[in-house]
Amino acid sequence: MMTENEIIKRLEEKLSPKRYYHSLATGEMAKQLAQIYGVDEQKAFLAGLIHDCAKGMSHGELIQYVQEHNILINDIQLSQAGLLHGYVGASIAMLEFGVSDNEILQAIKAHITGTKNMSTLDKILYLSDSAEPNRNYDGVDKIRKLAFSGKLDNALIEAMEMKIIYVMKKRLMLHPESIEAWNELVTK
Repeated sequence: MMTENEIIKRLEEKLSPKRYYHSLATGEMAKQLAQIYGVDEQKAFLAGLIHDCAKGMSHGELIQYVQEHNILINDIQLSQAGLLHGYVGASIAMLEFGVSDNEILQAIKAHITGTKNMSTLDKILYLSDSAEPNRNYDGVDKIRKLAFSGKLDNALIEAMEMKIIYVMKKRLMLHPESIEAWNELVTK
């Protein structure tokens, strides 16, 4: 596996400055939340750091990557390529950065839509991506407050609700994994 510094250097080359700083901030927030929720801080930081490594790829590049690497996707992901960067990012994390930890790879895959039976690391990455300190939108402070006060699932519900409403306002399709994650969370 590449060292943390090598990964950071590679991401700085690969990503736009805004996406690079978002990735660093997501990693830092994930590390802080990991400490609160008893998750390995290094795993959380690494997942946060790498989660958007495929974000700068075009729709065509994402589709080509998925085809070349035999990554199974559904029709919604095919039509909304923004949903692909988690799957492609997990593959890049494994093949290019040498990450072999399945928990990290799963968290990277799940950070866009959420998923049923989310692990604590999955939840931490989803929240850190949604509410890292550079994010500024109505409701983000509430998400941060809940996340840092030990109310992980409550914070996740708030973040997912905002993301689902955003997707609906854009008149895009909701991914089935988002629906499953939402339904599971609100019935706990």
